[in-house]
Amino acid sequence: MRTALGALAAAAAATLVVGAGGWLVAQGGGASDTAAGKAEAASDSAADERGGGAVFGDPRYLACARLVAEGTVLAVRPVPDSGRERITLEVTRAYKGGGGDRVTFVRDVAGRPRLHGGDRVLIGLPPVGDHPDAVVVGEEDIAPERSRITAALPEARTLDCG
Repeated sequence: MRTALGALAAAAAATLVVGAGGWLVAQGGGASDTAAGKAEAASDSAADERGGGAVFGDPRYLACARLVAEGTVLAVRPVPDSGRERITLEVTRAYKGGGGDRVTFVRDVAGRPRLHGGDRVLIGLPPVGDHPDAVVVGEEDIAPERSRITAALPEARTLDCG
């Protein structure tokens, strides 16, 4: 009984702390603009990974992306002691960038649908790094992104990244 009450009290305290912390972040309480911007960017990145949407239709995104490509996942291997996976993708169509029939990138496992061999994916890689900032999985979700990309690419080619 004591253990159950102790666990309940700890859960209530944790909820209070997390709730207050969330409120402070929402209010800008004590966080610098830079830290708030990074948190917002991380949130945006996680949203982009769930479904490209606006990111692939944005000419500025396409102008700055190092690679925008779709293909089939060939291999998924865990990166030891990191909570990440190394994904090898056989590129079937590169909209921007390229440089080969295969590309390897790293993806965090936590909070995201895991990729498996044979999955069809569309990815966007930022100018630096090996983590995609946009991942769309499955033909049904990729198809509308193709239209967005092909519509935005002509304008993207006229833009400088900056």
